Amino acid sequence: MAIRFNRFWSRQLLNVLGAWVACSGCLSSAYAFSDVPQSVAFWYAANPPFSELAQFDWSVLEPEHVQKKDVELLRAQGSQPFAYLSVGEFHGDLAVVGEGAQASTEKNVRNQAWNSQVMRLTSPVWRAHLLKRAAELRAAGYSGLFLDTLDSFQLLPEDEREAQRLALRDFLAELHRREPSLKLFFNRGFEVLPELPGVAAAVAVESIHAGWDASRRSYRVVPQDDRDWLELHLQPLRAQGIPLVAIDYLPPERRDEARELARKLQSEGFIPYVTLPDLNYLGVSSIEVQPRRIALIYDPREGPMEDNPGHISLGGLLEYLGYRVDYLPSDELPVGPMSGLYAGVITWMTSGSPANAQAFNQWLIARMDEHIPLAIFAGLPTENDGVLKRLGLRFMSAPLSGTAEVVEHDAKLLGSFEAPLVARSRDLPALTMLDGDTQPVLALKGREPGVYTPVAIGAWGGIALSPYVFEEAQGQRRWILDPFDFLQRALQLQVMPRPDATTENGRRIATVHIDGDGFVSRAEIPGTPYSGVAVLKEFIRPNPFLTSVSVIEGEVGPRGKYPHLARELEPVAREILADDKVEVATHTFSHPFFWQPESAAKREGFNPEYGYMMAIPGYDKLDFTREIVGSRDYINQRLTTAKKPVKMVFWSGDAMPDAATIKLAYDSGLANVNGGNTALTNAYPSLTGLYPLIRPTAGGPHYYAPVINENVYTNLWTGPYYGFRGVMETFALTDKPRRLRGLHLYYHFYSGTKQASIKVMHDIYRDMQDQQPISLWMSDYIPRMHGLYQASLAKRSDGSWQIRAMDGLRTVRLDPAMGWPDLLRSEGIAGVRDLPQGRYVHLSRDHAVLVLRDQRDPRPSLEQASLPLLAWDYLDDQRVRLSFAGNLPLNFSVRATGSCSLVVAGKTYAGLQRQGLSHFDVPLKQVLDAQLTCR
Repeated sequence: MAIRFNRFWSRQLLNVLGAWVACSGCLSSAYAFSDVPQSVAFWYAANPPFSELAQFDWSVLEPEHVQKKDVELLRAQGSQPFAYLSVGEFHGDLAVVGEGAQASTEKNVRNQAWNSQVMRLTSPVWRAHLLKRAAELRAAGYSGLFLDTLDSFQLLPEDEREAQRLALRDFLAELHRREPSLKLFFNRGFEVLPELPGVAAAVAVESIHAGWDASRRSYRVVPQDDRDWLELHLQPLRAQGIPLVAIDYLPPERRDEARELARKLQSEGFIPYVTLPDLNYLGVSSIEVQPRRIALIYDPREGPMEDNPGHISLGGLLEYLGYRVDYLPSDELPVGPMSGLYAGVITWMTSGSPANAQAFNQWLIARMDEHIPLAIFAGLPTENDGVLKRLGLRFMSAPLSGTAEVVEHDAKLLGSFEAPLVARSRDLPALTMLDGDTQPVLALKGREPGVYTPVAIGAWGGIALSPYVFEEAQGQRRWILDPFDFLQRALQLQVMPRPDATTENGRRIATVHIDGDGFVSRAEIPGTPYSGVAVLKEFIRPNPFLTSVSVIEGEVGPRGKYPHLARELEPVAREILADDKVEVATHTFSHPFFWQPESAAKREGFNPEYGYMMAIPGYDKLDFTREIVGSRDYINQRLTTAKKPVKMVFWSGDAMPDAATIKLAYDSGLANVNGGNTALTNAYPSLTGLYPLIRPTAGGPHYYAPVINENVYTNLWTGPYYGFRGVMETFALTDKPRRLRGLHLYYHFYSGTKQASIKVMHDIYRDMQDQQPISLWMSDYIPRMHGLYQASLAKRSDGSWQIRAMDGLRTVRLDPAMGWPDLLRSEGIAGVRDLPQGRYVHLSRDHAVLVLRDQRDPRPSLEQASLPLLAWDYLDDQRVRLSFAGNLPLNFSVRATGSCSLVVAGKTYAGLQRQGLSHFDVPLKQVLDAQLTCR
């Protein structure tokens, strides 16, 4: 439902306004706002972008599209959510209002513009309904109410209006008394505002400069006379200090004008919001959200999203660039504008036009009309001449014949990244450029006249078609295209702080997680202990890494495959899970090999060599509740304690559950991880092997294992058993020249069974330790991945950046050209570490303000630390109050011009000076409210 601004003015209104102006001084003390908003947003459509709305001080929402968790997110980020509440009209079945509601509408006056019923505020039933609804919205966590249709009583017969006006006034006063914690945000309400001092927390008006003509469905320039008339009625509000919100309207293709208009409105004393009439658009206020979503379109006829090359090969690269990827099927594309929220659209489709070609073409054109850049990979998603013309392209009359000859070639974009450029004509699209702005990256010619252009860049975006995307041979791929440079240029990606899940507090993040497979196996070492014993003694205890451990109930428990061994295996499991460096997960009951068995069975050549799950007596059909909830309960009841419950499910087998199963895990209180196949080695170093971290589903995010386990490196555990040494190559290749991953060690218990695997595991642990990472449990890392997905950025009018909704993520990466953090003017920023891979800025909380400067700030700043940071607050230029908390001893370094000391609970630690840094080793796992002083 859109905001309803109705212009029905009574003669009495002008009289009341005149009286108010005369008495303005007597009311001035009524308004003293401690939290006057600087920015505001309205979103009435379905699927509100809550992470982005969290950037605004106030967000007005339709409650039917909001869940309690969304309200909690907004409030946690410092944004105050307001619920839309129609006071003077009702749309729907009056039966829900209550018995007797019909009496308030007996003359059946309707607002035809909105097809809604005008309600009489003299009706006790209607007032009771509104008060009840207000109480419900307060209980749901809303900060306030946006009160709409306040002037709808003007639609009633003239002889009723004064009584209804008085009833409106009295109702609003009663609402304020009944719900003092709710801020009341008026949509106009000029008829009663003079008689309600201190009631309105803010007042909204529309169309100060740019309006919307609903009857003609067109945008219009507001005449000066209209502004003068409105300003007359706003002056008393200004005199009382009531915040005024101005909502103007411009189409999405005029975004630059919207920015200028927002600045103009702000200079005129308004809190601006420039948006679209349907309020389904992320408009411009005193801040502007920096779009960091990418829409990646795939064709479901070509298989599920998780099998799409765009997901597999581009998803991780886009995450590295700081973007969230929304994967959209070509036959279910969202309705409504996307600019302001999406930085670009990518298509990766190879089957030509989708089944709904006309709707798809219209959708593409709408995005181009909004000036959202488009990147087309692999295949053309359209054969429509009109769409191609918009791209500056057209079809040739015939495919290239003869030997392909390169006519034009941008060597930086093509042929110098991983694979060389080789002229190919097989599967080459018969496409050429029109005269215009589109420029070729690769142009070819053959025997016949004409130039073929499979790769090009234009003002609208870019196109990179097969066979010039990948070089494919012997089951391996390499990029011919430089995907980073192409994405940057085609999507015109803006310079921004990039949320980064590889690094925290200046250190590379390390995680260790173990799947339960092989727990029952014996280690080929003296005494032939169970593999669990070997893993605990050889790997977990000797090494300074937090470890997330799962077990398979079907291997360990008395109702599993080996009930006769449970008496021996369960004590081993209990000992492992009781270790201080271990947290607890389940690897399910029967280790399903296929989480979507019906879909898997339809695959060509499907051969369930080991069946669908572990063979357990009496368990013949997969039951995912038994797998997840049942195994969780078993571990909680028999293997661990209430202080260390199961936190996660580590997906087994193909690790590809559907949305319903993922939701089941979340509803059971379990985070989830596994899947993906990231494995780069010196023999196969291509970034086509870098999977994304996140697979979004309707049931919640599915988090892939950041680096795949030893099963892949050892040819499905057939040997060589030392093959997992290749993971050290993965660690190196995903660190330079770009840090694409942390140090993520993922293995099974069977790695503790072979002499060769045990030796190489020692080498891997030593390699990880030498890099001095920050060690996190997987349950800590999952919120970091979620932050990468959820985070939002906004640019303030002064050029500073708002960073919000980071969840557990605590790092943004800067391009060096952006400068350095201004530590005193920033908020929630602790320091920066400058590395060849990037400039890593440390956050002390999940929402922050980043102010930048040209030179490094000389104030004491965190360089690196071994534990998560909880607080870093500057007391002055030399002193910082700080807190760390984790599960290992703290060591950290501070960059400062002088010597530094740290006082923790009355004890002083002197920093060891070395190369401009003060180093501290504190034998504590928690350091709370310590004071750092550097002189």
